[in-house]
Amino acid sequence: MKLKTLSTLLGAIALVVMPLTRQAHAEEFACPTEFDGVELSEEQQVQLQALEAQLDNRIEAIMPTTPETEAQIEQLEDSFEQQISSMLSPEQEQQVAQLDAWAESTIASVAPEVLEDEVEPELSEDQEAALDMIEEEYDQTLQSILTPEQQQQVNMLEEELDAEVEAFMPEPSAEQAAEIEAAEVEYEQNVMAILTPEQLQQIEDNLIACGAKF
Repeated sequence: MKLKTLSTLLGAIALVVMPLTRQAHAEEFACPTEFDGVELSEEQQVQLQALEAQLDNRIEAIMPTTPETEAQIEQLEDSFEQQISSMLSPEQEQQVAQLDAWAESTIASVAPEVLEDEVEPELSEDQEAALDMIEEEYDQTLQSILTPEQQQQVNMLEEELDAEVEAFMPEPSAEQAAEIEAAEVEYEQNVMAILTPEQLQQIEDNLIACGAKF
């Protein structure tokens, strides 16, 4: 089984550099995520995913990931896969294998270069947005395969993985930190321009519930 293969093929965008100004993760199930209860149109989803890809590219340009760090992340992901695999039934293993096959086939149709065992390719923002949509559908399907108890276990393991990956990341210089913060401010402004007042209010309510503010 290759449960984390998709994120690896996508370049592990979310694991490259953890944005410095994002709030710390709340305790599991203690508060909603930013977009809980926010109904996004298909156009808004595409626009938001393009903005996320743009932000990821800017952060990666400011603080490129070294080959050594990428190798360490890959080891962590391998361990994650083994832990998840151990909790699945044979039927679930088969379902996840089918899901992986779908993901790789779909990825090949939009960005075949990421399937090559070479240096991480340069992708267009449209390609990265498409890959984000594939990842989202993958995650949703995976959740439907797992039991509620397994979902909770996977969420806990993902939090542990994120924390371990973040620990490998070097501390940015003052200049890099300022550049990343500026990129995130611009990202938030662009996101706010896409959303309706009602959607922004829902996000504000979600963040207030977690002790943060948009």
